[in-house]
Amino acid sequence: MTTDIHDPPTLAADPRFGRLLRHVAGKRGDRRWARRADIDASEIPGLLPHIWMIEIERPGDCNVRRLRVRLAGTRIENVYGRALSGLYLEEMDWGTYSPRILNSLTRMADEGIGHFLDAAAMVQPRLSRRVRRLGLPLSDDDERPSHLLLLAYYEFNASAPEHFNEMWLDGAALTP
Repeated sequence: MTTDIHDPPTLAADPRFGRLLRHVAGKRGDRRWARRADIDASEIPGLLPHIWMIEIERPGDCNVRRLRVRLAGTRIENVYGRALSGLYLEEMDWGTYSPRILNSLTRMADEGIGHFLDAAAMVQPRLSRRVRRLGLPLSDDDERPSHLLLLAYYEFNASAPEHFNEMWLDGAALTP
């Protein structure tokens, strides 16, 4: 991706992120969120290597939640160098921006709103990792989010400046 994304129309026009937005909006219909069962991997095969499916666990107390990786695409697991299914996001380290990234994920889970992130941080003395990630909440019961569907693209670059840009997406922004 070469285009910078700073607003919902640019996000919707992006061939990859716009495709996921349109797919989920079509599955959502008149509901606030699409259901996890609505997401059919065979309908988005080109995106699958870049998909995270995160389950929002609420053990016992509904005010406590944990975010567990249910699925991580092959490109994502290549970036992390290991299998990620079953891990809790609270236990992962994303470097400089770990607290901010986890906060955005938990806000998506708690408030049920979409999120776009464009962040870059040094992962080695002369190597920066940039992620562009779209997160969309899903719900099994139409009452609260049960999953987060994330589409993430990673780039490694020796000269990318560190940055953390995010955009919160309300219902109107989620319908391209």
